[in-house]
Amino acid sequence: MATDRKGLRCHVCTGCGLCPGVTARGSLAGKIHILTDETEGAGDTAPFLSGKYVAAIDLGTTTIAMVLYDEKGQTVDRMVAVNPQVNYGADVISRIQAAKEGAAEELRLAVFELLEQGLTKFAKKVPENCELTAVIAGNTTETYLLLGLDTEELGHAPFYASHLEAEEITIAGVSCFIFPGLSAFVGGDIMAGIYAADLAEREEITLLIDLGTNGELVLGNREKCIAAATAAGPAFEGGVNRGVWGADMVSLLARLKREELVDESGLLAEPYFDKGVRIGNVTVTQQAIRSIQTAKAAIAAGITILLEEYGITCGDIDRVILAGGFGYYLDPKDAAEIGLLPVELVEKTYAGGNTSLRGCRKAGSASRKDVTIRCKRIFDETKCINLAQVPAFAENYVSKMELRPI
Repeated sequence: MATDRKGLRCHVCTGCGLCPGVTARGSLAGKIHILTDETEGAGDTAPFLSGKYVAAIDLGTTTIAMVLYDEKGQTVDRMVAVNPQVNYGADVISRIQAAKEGAAEELRLAVFELLEQGLTKFAKKVPENCELTAVIAGNTTETYLLLGLDTEELGHAPFYASHLEAEEITIAGVSCFIFPGLSAFVGGDIMAGIYAADLAEREEITLLIDLGTNGELVLGNREKCIAAATAAGPAFEGGVNRGVWGADMVSLLARLKREELVDESGLLAEPYFDKGVRIGNVTVTQQAIRSIQTAKAAIAAGITILLEEYGITCGDIDRVILAGGFGYYLDPKDAAEIGLLPVELVEKTYAGGNTSLRGCRKAGSASRKDVTIRCKRIFDETKCINLAQVPAFAENYVSKMELRPI
């Protein structure tokens, strides 16, 4: 069952499909397609090798999600916990600084011990005649910290990551494969998402969007891929209006716009400017609107830059995958109404669930050699761009601040 909930929804999506309105074949009010293995080739339903249980681990900056699968690929157990490194800072920059100031080993042990706890718990569910292995995917900073690598190079220009290879470590006696990363900004969690969605294996062009504190974007197919990351802040993770998820805020903002209570510049109508406007049991404030605006502008501008770099238009994209629980609840039409997604992409948008966990689970059904080879191919064929260094990004960011369709 879903755990660690905020209201009626989990802090992190593990793809269980048990949240209100979400099933394995549908979504809330049927407003978004759900990525399924049978129809969209997500490719994570294959059974594991006989006698093999796999723990899939999404090593997030805020939350760590662990799911145990049996030899048939069915969920046996799950554990979701706050990343204990939050005591050293809420973001990766804070943790890089803490590591630089001498807390690197404490940061490593904090996560290592939590993973040890989870794997020890899972091991008790594994029959004596079966083997437990694990697959871990995390952003580049979290991976560095877990491996005990010096994170200083990740915290300053030119933001170079010298260690991006797949790794194997042992935790609680369990052999753990760690997904390789793509750059200092685009880590193993996104590599796992690319792997889960067969993005680099398909002819169709896919846009993968992972919305969180950082918004990662990947555009491409088996010919080539382009990846980038942009800061989105807390807007998409429920940090704008306390207790209100980002997807809900997008829909509320679209409604305010339709009812002309907020204009395209993002200003609330005069009676509501100071105290906000009440919708149901939610008060939408001017500050909350600005937070959504800045976050959606960064994502929309990033999409524009990737399209230009790739040399295509929205019409050339075959499918869009929204990663995470955010995708299950986001109404693509509302997203297009405020300019988060281009209008042309609305009918092509799918909720992919936790693609990081899906990638870990899928890797569990293949040999580690094969996974490493595929990841190496993805790495070689993916160009990572630093949006902050693209002159056109700032101009696009400003233009995308307006609440209007693009």
